[in-house]
Amino acid sequence: MNTEFDNFSELKNSSGVVAAQGVTGEQFECLQREMEILRQEKEYFVSVIRNFRNGLLTTDNNLQIVHFNLTVERLLGYSPGELRSMKLHQLIQTKEETVLRVLQEGGLCVDPKTGEMGEFQFITKNGNSFPVEACFSVITAPDNSVCGMTCTFRDVTQKRKMEKALARMDRFASLGELASGLAHEIKNPLACIAGVLQNLQFSDETFDTLMIPEILFQVDKIDTILNGLVNFAKPGPAEMVLLHVRDIIDATLVLVDRYLREKAIELRLDYGGSNPLVKGDSQLLQQVLLNVVMNACESLAVVERERCLAITVIFHDNINPEVESGDANAYGVVEIEVKDNGKGIEKPLLDTVFNPFFTTKYKGIGLGLATAHRIMEQHEGAITVSSSPAAGTIFKLTLPVCC
Repeated sequence: MNTEFDNFSELKNSSGVVAAQGVTGEQFECLQREMEILRQEKEYFVSVIRNFRNGLLTTDNNLQIVHFNLTVERLLGYSPGELRSMKLHQLIQTKEETVLRVLQEGGLCVDPKTGEMGEFQFITKNGNSFPVEACFSVITAPDNSVCGMTCTFRDVTQKRKMEKALARMDRFASLGELASGLAHEIKNPLACIAGVLQNLQFSDETFDTLMIPEILFQVDKIDTILNGLVNFAKPGPAEMVLLHVRDIIDATLVLVDRYLREKAIELRLDYGGSNPLVKGDSQLLQQVLLNVVMNACESLAVVERERCLAITVIFHDNINPEVESGDANAYGVVEIEVKDNGKGIEKPLLDTVFNPFFTTKYKGIGLGLATAHRIMEQHEGAITVSSSPAAGTIFKLTLPVCC
């Protein structure tokens, strides 16, 4: 970042000789020392600002960007020349008048005393947005007139993800207490009802004998739902063993092969030329993958266009030398990507698909993806989703590679 501070004027004439007229040698040496001190201080403060981990930029009164540090370049993806040609409001998802009003009102912090920052969405060069906490302050001239504004900000993407994870954990804890209490209160009466109905089934009353099988079926269905709720809220310990990713996928696809053929769904498999080892519970990981694959198949079954289900394995080697060998991701991670061209998921629903009891199915109880999310966390992995009604849905299952 070149600034006007780099253009220090020197006491030299056109021949490069120091103009010393009227200046004694002692005064000149003193002046040289003072200039050297100023130069070192200038380099020090430029380095501090340049390498500051938070983004820092300044503008003039027209919001034209004047100075910025390396973090601004790194987070936003613009070159120095591109940034200098832009105005501040072009980097923020807001109108120019809003930012100008901040300048006119003397800056903006949620709490000016503590410097607590407000949240905004910044836009990168490729059009993506990410959340930041930002604080705006005015720059004043010697006469106290406003001559520009500074903006300091920090990327809070990971912070927001952690907050969502913590909130989900809180919901799970509450759900566990609810499920345990609910099961205890309901299962005993259900057992009594089932016993009485079984006895009545052998009575001579025609009406009773016709109705009782259906009643028993409904009682059994309620019991199944309760068992599923308890297993989700308080999962048992996973039996961790070394597994090949390809074996998990192959074992799952055997279970859906007939369904794929009946629904005319084309399966595209790409193992990526590798078969990394992961540590996990084979049954649980198959449960996760089966749930995701069946959701994709059911989404495809209702579309009229050509139906395609693609499963791709992507291995990411660890390239970070700071990751210690004991870290879960020390040997990299493997992604199992399940992609369909079905009806997709509406954007407002994407943030809730992993919540317990969320479902768009008539007969669903909404624990499938929530359980899948819980299992992936149990394996120190992750499950994410992206979707659009036009293009379909992509689920990614990420697991740490063992060796």
